[in-house]
Amino acid sequence: MVCHYCGYREELPKQCPTCSSKRILTVGYGTEKIEEDMSLQFPDATVGRMDFDTTRTKSGYEEIIEAFETGKTDILVGTQMITKGLDFDNVTLVGIFDADRMMHFPDFRSYERAFQLITQVSGRAGRRAQKGKVIIQTHNPKHEIFSFALRNDYLGFLQTQLHDRDTHRYPPFARLIEITLKQTEKPVVTQAATIFANTLKEMVQGVRIMGPGEPMVSRVRNEYLMTILVKIPRNQGKLAEIKATLASLAERLVEDKAFRKVRVVFDVDPV
Repeated sequence: MVCHYCGYREELPKQCPTCSSKRILTVGYGTEKIEEDMSLQFPDATVGRMDFDTTRTKSGYEEIIEAFETGKTDILVGTQMITKGLDFDNVTLVGIFDADRMMHFPDFRSYERAFQLITQVSGRAGRRAQKGKVIIQTHNPKHEIFSFALRNDYLGFLQTQLHDRDTHRYPPFARLIEITLKQTEKPVVTQAATIFANTLKEMVQGVRIMGPGEPMVSRVRNEYLMTILVKIPRNQGKLAEIKATLASLAERLVEDKAFRKVRVVFDVDPV
C-alpha cells in the first residue's frame, strides 16, 4: 500500500490488527482492481493501465499511449489523465466508473469538473467513421448533469452553476481564502482552529466564515489538519484588510505557548 500524499509504504496486511481475522478483501474502484477484472473478463485482450504509478518515468506515459494507439493494447484503464487531449482512431467504447464520486466530491467545482470529464471522455469514442458508445455508471441516472451532457447543453449547465454559486457565495461572485492549521496532535490543532475561527468571526463582518472542520484528507506526514474557509463578496474592497487581520491572528495564535507548534497556512483563491 502506498500513500500518494507522503509516499509512505506498507505491506498489505494479511490479518486484521484488531480482531486477527484473515478475511481481508480489497474493495473499491482503483485502476489496478479494474485492470485485474478486465483481464479476467477478457482473457484474450491485452489490458493496459495509465495512472500515477505507471507514468512515474519520463517515457512511461508515451509508451502507454503508443501501445494503445498502435493496437498492442486493446483495453486501456486509467484515471482522468486519459481524457486530456488524446485523439485515437479506433476507440468505440468508453466507460466511466463511479461518476457519483466525482459529482459529490466536497468542492464547489465538483459538478463543473464532472461535466467537463464526461464531455471530454465522451469525445474519445467514435472519432472517425465508426460510431462510439459511452457508458456511465451512476446511482442517479436522472441527475441534471447527465441530462446536460446528453444534450451537449453547456450553456444550460453554465446558467445553473452560476445561479448556485451566486446563492452560496462562491467564485466568480466571491473571493475565497482557505486557512489550514497543522499540528502533530489532533486535540491541539482542533482547539487552535476553533479559537482562530471564533475570533475571526468576532473581528470581521460582512463575510461568510465556514468551519473549522476536517478536510477530506485530514492527516498528511503525521500532521493533523483543520480548515477554515472565508468567503468575501466581490467589489467589497475588504480583501487587503482581511488579509492583514488573518496575518495578525496567526501571529497572536502561535505566540500562545499551547499553540507554538501549530502551523497556519493561507491559500487565497484556492484551486
